[in-house]
Amino acid sequence: MKKILNWVLAATLVISGTMVFTACTSSDDNPVVDNGLAEKIVGKWIHTDTDGEAVTTDMKSVYTFTKDGSALKGFYSMSMTGSGVWAFNQKTDVAISGDNVTLTSQLADGVTSVVELTNVTVSGDDLRFTAKTTLSKDGQVTATYGPRQEHFTKTEADYTKTVIGLWDIYFTSDDPEHESLEPYREEYRADGTCSFYDLIDGLWVEEETDYSEYFADGPLFCFRWQKTDAGIDRRENWEIISYENGKMVSRALHRRADGTTYTVTAHLTKVE
Repeated sequence: MKKILNWVLAATLVISGTMVFTACTSSDDNPVVDNGLAEKIVGKWIHTDTDGEAVTTDMKSVYTFTKDGSALKGFYSMSMTGSGVWAFNQKTDVAISGDNVTLTSQLADGVTSVVELTNVTVSGDDLRFTAKTTLSKDGQVTATYGPRQEHFTKTEADYTKTVIGLWDIYFTSDDPEHESLEPYREEYRADGTCSFYDLIDGLWVEEETDYSEYFADGPLFCFRWQKTDAGIDRRENWEIISYENGKMVSRALHRRADGTTYTVTAHLTKVE
């Protein structure tokens, strides 16, 4: 997967209302009125489109809402190259009033993020709302984003343990430029770290990196790394499509500068 990213690093990112989350802390208890919406949004949701346009994989995020009695808890995962966000199962305070949901996060740099989800509707596995985000520090607003029409889809997928292991990989694409049958390996460990291997003179050689880590939340599969002495944070985001009998398929949707899109599909086989 990592080699594909080197060919598409010029992708343009669009800021969305859900993009500005970053690592945060919150209280464990978030009491809300026990109404229908609080029950309906419980579950895991992955971003599908914004303002009616399909979201590229590098802009996707996952919300998870759990409910224990009257306490509704919220979490999110995302990896955004443009903003530097790297968040896995980060907590956010949740408050519900009617058909509106407010998500409040205290960010590490002292900034408060308030995401207002208005006109929230849930129909089966379909979640829709209008999102507006306000960032503030010391009582002063520093930035606002939105409003945007967001669409999320409920998912039952859990690949947290599935991705662990050593994988042989090749790539196909609806754009031949991004296909690759060159031998390549990636390894994902239970501690959240990963390694990448090139086949050199018949031997698998691990690439040197300053750091390399990943997470899988639902079908969203993200990893980042920095090559030794390179000083550049590199990332890839994928959506896992299927897993069966040691074979996993993941896919990434990319948007070109002219607005057209293409997909890259990674075919992974677990090395025993």
